Amino acid sequence: MKTAIIYYSKSGSSAKCARDLYRKIPDSALFNLAIDTCDISKYDNVILGGGIRAGKIPSQLKKYISSNELEIQKKNVGIFVCCSDGSHANNYIENNFSPILVKKAVVCGCFGAEINPDEMKGIDRIIAKVVLKNIKKSGAPAPQINYAKIEEFAAKFR
Repeated sequence: MKTAIIYYSKSGSSAKCARDLYRKIPDSALFNLAIDTCDISKYDNVILGGGIRAGKIPSQLKKYISSNELEIQKKNVGIFVCCSDGSHANNYIENNFSPILVKKAVVCGCFGAEINPDEMKGIDRIIAKVVLKNIKKSGAPAPQINYAKIEEFAAKFR
């Protein structure tokens, strides 16, 4: 069964996670909404994902889902988000994806996130540096991608 992994990544975490899923899920194709288009009618399965900023998924992902929701509903669906605070992941998924897609999803997951100011621009870079400085000052570990969660997601989706 063919799988389309469709994501949008602003600072790189979602792209890393999507690429890792791509390596773990046989017969899959990767679509970055920043540069690719995807005709999902050619796929049996669809995985949707993106980072969370201020509680929201990227507008590019939201628009793609809105434009293709009826076709997506015909597929086996997986949903992932990338955020540094996984304790709110279920709320982020429920608030950003339609109830039909959430209920239909074979698996939903949160893969954590990295904060890499070098991959950011403008105000995002400044904010990331301040956040990392405050994290370091507090003694807490820096946010990171949880590759074990990606493996669990892939295993459930296969």
